[in-house]
Amino acid sequence: MKRFLKTFFSAICFFLTFQAFTENEKPFSLSPVKDGILFGSGVLLSGGDLLLDNVLKVNRQEYKGKIYDKDDVNAFDRPFMNSYSHSRDKAADFLLAATMATPGLLVFTDQSEWFTAATMYAETLLIANGIKELTKLAVNRTRPYMYYDASTFPEDDIDEGDWANSFPSGHSTIAFASATFTSYTFSKYFPESKWRIPITAGAYSMAIGVAALRLSSGNHFMTDVLAGATIGTLTGILVPWLHTFIQNHDVNIALLGNGLSINFKLN
Repeated sequence: MKRFLKTFFSAICFFLTFQAFTENEKPFSLSPVKDGILFGSGVLLSGGDLLLDNVLKVNRQEYKGKIYDKDDVNAFDRPFMNSYSHSRDKAADFLLAATMATPGLLVFTDQSEWFTAATMYAETLLIANGIKELTKLAVNRTRPYMYYDASTFPEDDIDEGDWANSFPSGHSTIAFASATFTSYTFSKYFPESKWRIPITAGAYSMAIGVAALRLSSGNHFMTDVLAGATIGTLTGILVPWLHTFIQNHDVNIALLGNGLSINFKLN
């Protein structure tokens, strides 16, 4: 971790001092139609979960004191099971927040690209979050800590029914979505930069750390974090990738110092 932090801050200092964004052809562009579909899909997915889970309380499971047996868990997941750890649970929250901040490195692009990058990242998070939350509602899976001493159970999770929402890992989903988004977009904006590999390695190391902490804290099975990592990775690359097909189309939206600039182009 110390080595990564040293590399991370060295990268920031390098870009602040030496790196300038050279715009030959913008790697990503926004389109009213496609972004309307992507952003709208993300809002519908995440909003649908809020409605079903928090308002209608669909599939809320009430814990009735059942004692769960580890022998009922499949052979692949069983070796990675752990009892609940509050400190590791909170450490995963902290590391997730840090991983979600990695797209901040795109601040070193030209200012006119900030709105495009922010829009793509918002779409990525909304879609990834919606997919994993709706999957949790559809799949009942007891968390690993429920197979251990009941005195260690986190009371909030028991009261809210979250103890039965193990699949997939939400932390892993968002962490890998962020890491993939950062790695892919940074490489597209700075294809010649020597920091592409260190930043990619650092972002994914943080995402893997989040997944490992969710395992060791007793919140998830291995298949939970693998599923979450898959959802996050696919979303993190697919959303910005879709924006590479529209750079010469109808409209270009840029964030400038004095507001938004919207330029229309007729083909």
